[in-house]
Amino acid sequence: MSSVLRAELFAIWRGLLLAWECGFKDVIRETDCLDAFLATRMMDPSKCDANRDLLSKIFEVIYWKWNAEIILIQRTANRVADMLARQAVTDQMTYTEWFLPPNPVLSVIQDDMHPGVSRC
Repeated sequence: MSSVLRAELFAIWRGLLLAWECGFKDVIRETDCLDAFLATRMMDPSKCDANRDLLSKIFEVIYWKWNAEIILIQRTANRVADMLARQAVTDQMTYTEWFLPPNPVLSVIQDDMHPGVSRC
């Protein structure tokens, strides 16, 4: 069964694994999906049967020897993720990992890092 919640939980889990594999030991993983955020706060995967497997994997990774936190952000603060998700739908991608941001999102990232600075 596929759902938006399952996709968000999968992205949280893979994002945490990727951060670990890259050697980061102090990570804040952001999500704009309230249901995913609440599911990861539940700390009891048995209450979410359809996604118990992913929640168990997320909880396992969070408890490794590092500082990993999942926080909820506003959807408007997540422009890069929104742009990548729209592109994935347009290109009919099933699964992709980028180790560097693709060119189309670089300007969005720069805008987010320096709000209010006009670009030509």
